Amino acid sequence: MPDITAKINVNTSAGPEKVSVTLPSAQAASNSTLQLKLLGDVDTTNLDDGALLQYRSSDGKFVTRTEIITSTGTLLFNCGSF
Repeated sequence: MPDITAKINVNTSAGPEKVSVTLPSAQAASNSTLQLKLLGDVDTTNLDDGALLQYRSSDGKFVTRTEIITSTGTLLFNCGSF
């Protein structure tokens, strides 16, 4: 794959430029020491089968949960546009 770069602060009236990200090598991707739970901003204290990650703004960490609890009775999932 060729290297592709984007320019910042240029006229984009013709539309966005194509940008790509190079993935790690196969060796790095298969490295078993790369674990999400070892990241400093991930709290896996209650890691259990089927858990999902939820952001906790009180300490700026992602926390593992097996339940989604709401105090308002409303759940809104806004996962962006694809």
